[in-house]
Amino acid sequence: MKRRIFIQNTLITVAGASLSRRLLAATASAAADTSAPAATAPAASTAAKGISPAMAAESLYELGKRDVAVHDPSTIVKCKDEYWVFYTGNRSYHSKDLLNWSNGPAVLDAPFAWFDDAVPGYRGTSFWAPDCMKVGDKYFLYYAISAFGKNTSAIGLVTNPTLDPADPDFAWTDQGMVIKSVASDDFNCIDPAIALDFDGNLWLSFGSFWTGIKLIALDKKTGLRQPGTPLYPIAQNQANATETNEGARTAPINKSQIEASYIYPHDKYYYLFVDWGLCCHGLASTYNIRVGRSDKITGPYLDKNGKDMMHDGGTLFVGDEGPMVDTSQYPPSRGRRGRGNAPTPAEVHAFIGPGHAGIIEAEGKDWFSCHYYDGSTPTGASYLSIRPLTWDKDGWPVLGEYPDPAPRPTARAQGGGGRRGFGGAGAA
Repeated sequence: MKRRIFIQNTLITVAGASLSRRLLAATASAAADTSAPAATAPAASTAAKGISPAMAAESLYELGKRDVAVHDPSTIVKCKDEYWVFYTGNRSYHSKDLLNWSNGPAVLDAPFAWFDDAVPGYRGTSFWAPDCMKVGDKYFLYYAISAFGKNTSAIGLVTNPTLDPADPDFAWTDQGMVIKSVASDDFNCIDPAIALDFDGNLWLSFGSFWTGIKLIALDKKTGLRQPGTPLYPIAQNQANATETNEGARTAPINKSQIEASYIYPHDKYYYLFVDWGLCCHGLASTYNIRVGRSDKITGPYLDKNGKDMMHDGGTLFVGDEGPMVDTSQYPPSRGRRGRGNAPTPAEVHAFIGPGHAGIIEAEGKDWFSCHYYDGSTPTGASYLSIRPLTWDKDGWPVLGEYPDPAPRPTARAQGGGGRRGFGGAGAA
């Protein structure tokens, strides 16, 4: 089927593939069109050939767009006949079909007594980057609290026999602190992610900037760290290091732009997903998801080229995607939420800065979840994406798209929160 699309007064005819692919081809063709009369010295800000935000918003459904605002989503987990996802800001959503989502209850009603000792001055219940898994007859939910831009951080655990708030047994119980980091450490205890190895042992990966991603063994009964076990380093990104930590204005230190780890066992390998780049900058976010694999959960994790992820390895799995969006109608200097002003690019991808990978098996298929920044919105608001996942002949994950027309949610849940005060509907 061919479609006739007008972009910046240029008629483009494209065929086949998904709408997002056709629009991407169309914008590229329009940008390359030399048939129009030459303009006299156009300003750089008016040179964009991107499509309208409204058209871009439609294309995002093929890239898994769900009309719910999240940042740092957990792995999706099922309880009874519903799926649940938790995210930064102490909130949750639930769904029966992975398409239509409704608001769920908060996890924490009040800060726990140990918060202030672990992270002095920490207030409130808005945690960061949770992850959830059913272990035995309980749901384990790990989360982080931190002083933004510092590695004064801690990972906590709460458990619940059910995720169904209508169940009389529903109650989150504090199990205390799992691990913490302080200013003298060279790692940062945020972005926890749970993993089971092929022998049924429980592990937790975590880390952000500093010296990268770490892994610890957990006690499967308590969910806490096994005493006397080592801290395994599994990934680092010194090739993309910065002089100061993301958002920090403290003493310079070489810090690796890597975080948001996730380990998924498949076939005979463990696959480690991580984020490179910066989150939380809206349209200017540079997050991109990398992947490597190992036959041991403790590593070494190698990318497709055999490069160790401890030495800047990591094959690009998904980054900015979709058609380019003309941002000329957006308000100026809105590209970096909460970080001071930065010029909004003349055009951006529709799907920006994916982060916090998760995989769930449902209805006989694998599905990949993450957040992304929406280039069709002036602030680059952060939303949930769920896309089909397959595996190639060599065992590597392949991210799919929905055919056009992609499924649309029939209702939009209203969310809130967002990582460290950024992203999310509450911050958009």
